[in-house]
Amino acid sequence: MKKALFILSFVSFFVSTASAAAYTKITPGENWLDTDGNFINAHGGCVLYENGYYYLFGENRTVFYSNGISCYKSADLYNWKKLPLAYTVQGVQREDLQDAAPGRLFERPKVMYNKSTGKYVMYTHWEDGNNYSYARVAVFYSDKIEGPYTFYKTYRPNGHDSRDQTTFLDEDGKAYHFCATNMNTDINVALLNEDYLDPSLSETLILNGRSMEAPAITRVGDTYFGIFSGCTGWTPNAVRSAMSGSILGAWTELTNPAIDAKSSTTYDSQSNYILKVNGKENAYVYMGDRWNSHDPGSSKYVWLPLNFRSGYPFINWYDSWDLSIFDNMYRYKRAKSIVAGNTYALLARISNRLFSRDGSNFVVSVDDDDTKNLQFVFEATSTSNLYKLKEVKSGNYLEGGTGGLALNAKNTNITQEWTFSKQANNYYYITNRSRNQALSVDGSSVSNGAGVVLQVKASSMNQLFGVYFDSKSFEYEEDNFFKNTPSTVSSIESVKQDKPGVVIFPSMNNGDFQIRLTNRTGNNPINLKMFDLNGMKVYETIISGDESSSTIQLSNILAKGMYIVNAKSKDFSVNQKFIVK
Repeated sequence: MKKALFILSFVSFFVSTASAAAYTKITPGENWLDTDGNFINAHGGCVLYENGYYYLFGENRTVFYSNGISCYKSADLYNWKKLPLAYTVQGVQREDLQDAAPGRLFERPKVMYNKSTGKYVMYTHWEDGNNYSYARVAVFYSDKIEGPYTFYKTYRPNGHDSRDQTTFLDEDGKAYHFCATNMNTDINVALLNEDYLDPSLSETLILNGRSMEAPAITRVGDTYFGIFSGCTGWTPNAVRSAMSGSILGAWTELTNPAIDAKSSTTYDSQSNYILKVNGKENAYVYMGDRWNSHDPGSSKYVWLPLNFRSGYPFINWYDSWDLSIFDNMYRYKRAKSIVAGNTYALLARISNRLFSRDGSNFVVSVDDDDTKNLQFVFEATSTSNLYKLKEVKSGNYLEGGTGGLALNAKNTNITQEWTFSKQANNYYYITNRSRNQALSVDGSSVSNGAGVVLQVKASSMNQLFGVYFDSKSFEYEEDNFFKNTPSTVSSIESVKQDKPGVVIFPSMNNGDFQIRLTNRTGNNPINLKMFDLNGMKVYETIISGDESSSTIQLSNILAKGMYIVNAKSKDFSVNQKFIVK
């Protein structure tokens, strides 16, 4: 017994000593100790910022048993001081299920501050402690951010079964509850009442039939983004993502935002929250749990930077990182339009990586690296949207020959001429004039160092590239692709309908459509725009006045749903509803 006591004391001394040095970085998936040298026990949680401090809330567990809700405090996001439990299980279990007593299960706590009531409101997933059949939420409130919180009640939101859940507080003070419902088949979104304690009747089902859970929601500009997981229990899976211009509107599913090794398991984690870092523009953190299925209370944390510079979420793996990573994350910014003579970089839509050269002089897409990333001066030709690309460092020109891509001395061959065709969300197909093939990330790979080649144009995401500029060197006009302008929709709905011989055909297909021009008056260029029903612009291009028809290839890019297409020139304006099946 004394020997065992000595060993225990030695271990306690070792753990406390190990925590003496303050953390200066975040190391995903490794042991994370609080300022007292104990493992942080706050799973499935969230982080709030108030008065110079971050507050971390999460499940406090002993193996599978719920002790209540933890609360930790930090000034820097690295070092966390343990505070008393925000809620400690108490009371007795009741047959009407209106309790937060010992033996119950509390998961995924989320806390919001209600400015109108001055109360902090907490939501958790609630179960009876024996299985996951009750599928309820438990709601708590407090006058102070750290608690203690008072139990309000448990319920199923508007009668929906609710398992993995989160809350989202919008900029206008409205709060929303997201939950996996219909036996984890759909996600339900409900606007909460003004006091945040109950759902209103305004709700919608999103991502129907996609079997997602572990929702985490954020807003960037006027666009809402969601991170989700599949439903595989404690076993990690490939993270999902989605976006919308209206939180209660339709959501468009996106690709897996994890792009490095172990992306198929989200770096062995499951999403729980998206943290907006205070004081840094567009600085977001993916918060995930690396669950221990045998002892959830000892599960570790995977926190990683969340990058939105492409207009979509991406999560890279870092063995360790600190907040300075956000200082240069948005150094390369999307250009609003191409201006001849300007210097640009090319960014692959599929991976958020930059057009580059590796040590063997192959053209590749890689992470930000000044020794590898390429920048080009866009030299005008006699044709609109057709450019010669002069690489800045070498002075050579990008050329597409029979042997593939190369950087060669300037010549008069059309192999050095590139057509930029604008697609959805200001991305481009970049086609070699000679070969009539498009720049493509080989094999649709998202890997760092994936090759860039010429392939037959196929309306594929791996052929979409963004035109970006180095904001440390240039001050070009930036594309505010997160801005949603509702006035644009009203202008479309109010324009005069006439019959200039412009037909948008067909009205139902997989995303591709054709503009046919017959019996036109004038030959002015046509500005073509497409909007989803939330008013978010999803595509824009210009059709020259001498074209009799133009095919728009958007298959595999647009989500299923209804859109409004507006074709407008100086002599006409036409609108048509467009359905993608």
